[in-house]
Amino acid sequence: MNQKISTDQTLENISKILEILTETPKKLEALSKGLSKEQLREPLGKGERSLTENLTHLINGEARSSEMIYQALLSHEPLFADVHPDRDWGKLTRFDLLDFSDLLNYFKIRRKILLRVLSGLKEAEWSRAIREEGKKRKESVYWRARTIAMHELEHVGDLEKKIGTIKNN
Repeated sequence: MNQKISTDQTLENISKILEILTETPKKLEALSKGLSKEQLREPLGKGERSLTENLTHLINGEARSSEMIYQALLSHEPLFADVHPDRDWGKLTRFDLLDFSDLLNYFKIRRKILLRVLSGLKEAEWSRAIREEGKKRKESVYWRARTIAMHELEHVGDLEKKIGTIKNN
């Protein structure tokens, strides 16, 4: 998808982020409709992830970023270890072993919680700082929420193209 969200923290950009975060679970559910359990686990192309692996990837990334957001809202400039969402977090949690329907339900619950937290934030809370090990630059709650939204927007757009092709064949 070519939709972009500016790095500038504005009410309009926050609204775009919340809209994308709201729509992602619905789009993933629609994409999975009519696909068998086998199709949900089949790679979408040579060297590509399956829909289940894509959802696992989105959950891993969202989990790390949401954790940062929650901690930034609870403490002053928390420091996060350099833990890669897939290579480290994913190997520990092994969401990839779950069925797609279980993963989607888990994703929907996580998303409800994240949206409830983000929807209630005041402007100053969106600016709360997050520090990551090995990075000089601090990020904000806004930046992490934007990161989740942009990441999901990119993957869902790609999935819509690939799964549309599968469903049309």
